[in-house]
Amino acid sequence: MKLHYVIITVLLLGTLFTANTANAQQNDDLINILLKKHVINQQEADSLRADQAVKEQARKDKENVHGITIGSKALQLSGLAQVRYQGFQQTGVSDAFDLHRIRLDVRGDVTNKWSYDIYTEFGGTDVKLMDAWTSYKFGDYLKFTAGQFKIPFSLESLTTDAQLEFIDRSQAVEALAGRSKDVISSASNQQGRDIGVQVNGSFAKSDDTYLFDYTFGVFNGAGYDVTTDNNDHKDFGGRLAIHPIKNLVIGADFYNGLANYGTPAKNYTRNRAGFDARYVIGALSLQAEYDKGTDGIIKRDGWYAQAAYFVLPKKLQLAAKYDTYDPNKVLTTDRTWIYTGGVNYFFNDWTKITVDYLDRREEMAVQIKNNILEVQLQLTF
Repeated sequence: MKLHYVIITVLLLGTLFTANTANAQQNDDLINILLKKHVINQQEADSLRADQAVKEQARKDKENVHGITIGSKALQLSGLAQVRYQGFQQTGVSDAFDLHRIRLDVRGDVTNKWSYDIYTEFGGTDVKLMDAWTSYKFGDYLKFTAGQFKIPFSLESLTTDAQLEFIDRSQAVEALAGRSKDVISSASNQQGRDIGVQVNGSFAKSDDTYLFDYTFGVFNGAGYDVTTDNNDHKDFGGRLAIHPIKNLVIGADFYNGLANYGTPAKNYTRNRAGFDARYVIGALSLQAEYDKGTDGIIKRDGWYAQAAYFVLPKKLQLAAKYDTYDPNKVLTTDRTWIYTGGVNYFFNDWTKITVDYLDRREEMAVQIKNNILEVQLQLTF
């Protein structure tokens, strides 16, 4: 190859692979010119096109990353906004728009092993501190966390709000995982969180995947965003998850505690146990969970099973869910069922709209007309 062809080739290829704004068609035309002048052969042209396709995809992926990073991971900002509409069939309940969740997340790394997170809710009537914790990671096998964070109970409760396939969590999870219908949540939804310390980690690695994940924590038991505990007892919670095959997780968890509630308030046993599983195969995801609890002398339980499928990859997802809950195992007229059908449409990786219809049934002779239509627009950054 003559020297001037070498120089031209180097310049052209440098331009081809370093210009982030280069048009794909122009790049292809450039490769064709090099082919026609016999500067490169067909095999080299195919290789260049393949390399360019990889680099173009990497550029697009980089553009799709949202959030702000300051000081090389020292400070990272992200957020979540969910605007919801609810249409109620029940007489006397008004249809309404609301700000379901408006969250700001501030997190970062103090060192390569020491991290922190502050997560705040701005929706509703009051600003609420959701998470405020710091963690030190000794290795994949052991991480120590102190502060306010989610208790290690329930797969659905531990799933972030932005990643849920339905607008609402299941009845049993809301009632037994420190959420809106739990006995400790008479004043406000505890969002599945509490104040305490925990250790977690993974072990038994095979083919770059750990077989087991574990978490164990000690908590106040009074819920999140509180100034003090309401009794001297400390609660214990733990979770073990197994990954027997790729994309399958099977989990079991427990929570043993003492809750202070009622009128007049006094201490009652508040114990929980559950197991769950999730499997993702291609466009299909399957998930199920069973939870039970004991509050004083009252025993409760419930479970759900759901499936979701992308009919258009990464764009249009259809979902269905069966959800049942019994708030008192002694009574025979209080079990409820919810059949949910849903559609998720993803505009991109950080914006989606969800439409859910909830068909609600009660364990009584006369059914209440209380079905709900929900529509939610979600933005993350």
